[in-house]
Amino acid sequence: MQFIVTPGGDEIAVMNASEALVIEGALSLYVLKHPESNVAIDALQAASAANEAREARMEEVVERTSV
Repeated sequence: MQFIVTPGGDEIAVMNASEALVIEGALSLYVLKHPESNVAIDALQAASAANEAREARMEEVVERTSV
């Protein structure tokens, strides 16, 4: 995982797909054990949405290159 600081001072975490899947799995397990944790639920939703968007982009690339 790499962290990049934007000119505006925000920080972005960049990771490969396997790291994203591990984080999503870990957050899922945590939410199952601590369903009252709103922060964990929000983090899981964000991780899942990012992973779904990544998968959609990958599928689009495959479709474009296989034609």
